[in-house]
Amino acid sequence: MTTPGAAPADVAGKTAVITGASRGIGAHLAREFAARGMRLGLCARSAPALPESDGVLARQLDVRDAAAVEELALAVERRFGRIDLWINNAGVLEPIAPMRRAEVAAWDGHIEINVAGVFHGSRAYVLHLRRLGDSGRGGVLVNISSGAGRRPYAGWSAYCAGKAAVDMLTRCIAIEEADIDLRAHAVAPGIVDTTMQEQIRAASPEDFPEQPRFVQIAADATFSTPAFVAARLLDLAFDPAHRTDDVLVNLPLEHAR
Repeated sequence: MTTPGAAPADVAGKTAVITGASRGIGAHLAREFAARGMRLGLCARSAPALPESDGVLARQLDVRDAAAVEELALAVERRFGRIDLWINNAGVLEPIAPMRRAEVAAWDGHIEINVAGVFHGSRAYVLHLRRLGDSGRGGVLVNISSGAGRRPYAGWSAYCAGKAAVDMLTRCIAIEEADIDLRAHAVAPGIVDTTMQEQIRAASPEDFPEQPRFVQIAADATFSTPAFVAARLLDLAFDPAHRTDDVLVNLPLEHAR
C-alpha cells in the first residue's frame, strides 16, 4: 500500500480509540500513534500500554461489557471531541485444539471477545459519529481481522470462525453506514512479531498442525513488525493516496529487515 520512503500520513491532533491496547499490536499502535502526536482513547482488560495523560484517556475494561465500551466512547468524546479512527483490536487466540477437543466455555468465551467485543466497539463508534451530525461524517473504523478468517486452519476453529464473522460484520456496517460516509475496513495485518506469535509457536503440533511453519517464519524473521502495521493503518485511514473502497484489506508483508 505504501512505497518505501514515502512520507508518513500527517495525523497530529487526530483522535483514535484502540481496544486491546495493553500488549501485542494494540500496545504498539498506541505508542506509534502517540509518537505522531495523536490523541488516544485506550482500553484493555489489564492496564493499557500508555498511562493517563493530557493526550491519553486510558481505561481498564472488558470489551464484552457493552455499557463499558459505550462509556469509553462518551468519555473520549467529552475529552477530545470527534473520534477520527476507531480500531477494534482486542482479541484472543485460544482455544488451540481440534474442535472436538475444545472446551465449550473457552470456545464460547473466545467468540464473546473476538466477535461480540468487535460489535460493541463498532456500535459505540457509529453511535458517536451519529451524535455529532454532519461533523461525524467520514469516520474510519478498522476491525482487526486475519487471514484465518479467509482460510481454515486445523486447530483454530474458534479463531477462524470469529475472524470470518468480523469480516462479514464489517461488510454489513459499511453498507449500513454509507450515508454518513463511514469507511469500515476489516484488516488482516499478516504475520506480526508479537506475543501471540509466541503462543502459536508454543502450541503442540498435535493441536495445531501448522505450528512448524510458524516456527520457521520466526527463524527466518519473515514477519512484519508492529511499527510497520501501525504505519500502514494510518496510511489507510488518513492518506488519500492509500485509501481504498475495499472493506476486506490484506496488509502487505514486511519481509526480513
